[in-house]
Amino acid sequence: MKPNEDREDLKTLVERAKDIHGHLGPFLVLGVKMGIAGMKRLGIKENTRQLHIETEMPRQIPYTCTLDGIQATTQCTFGNQRLAFKEANLPTISAKFSLKNPKKQVIISLRDEILQTLMKKLKEAKKDATVVQEKLAWMIASMPEDKLFSIKVQ
Repeated sequence: MKPNEDREDLKTLVERAKDIHGHLGPFLVLGVKMGIAGMKRLGIKENTRQLHIETEMPRQIPYTCTLDGIQATTQCTFGNQRLAFKEANLPTISAKFSLKNPKKQVIISLRDEILQTLMKKLKEAKKDATVVQEKLAWMIASMPEDKLFSIKVQ
């Protein structure tokens, strides 16, 4: 796949996630990119019932917006019981992607410096919050995975 095609696929996935979630924000895009990264590392190109995802983050907005991005990208949902949520007491976002056969796992964690930067910028955005959220979302979309995440394949 060519780089332009990758960007178009990402844009399509972000727009689909936005439709499900109701608005565009950086944490939604983080979920989309986590879903893409996890599936890619496991060699999955499309929905499979073998994929299960365990997430960990605080149970509050904007952290939980990440879940909608993951669901839109992977089709693992709470309803089909292939997406699990564990509440974290600390500000962190991580997801463990696993396949039953063969047993493979990928753990993706948002880098602390990215989380701190996003939270600071969102806090500073008062009257232009929607505009800032959308700008941050497309900034996240354009960043390489290795700048956003720590990724461990097991």
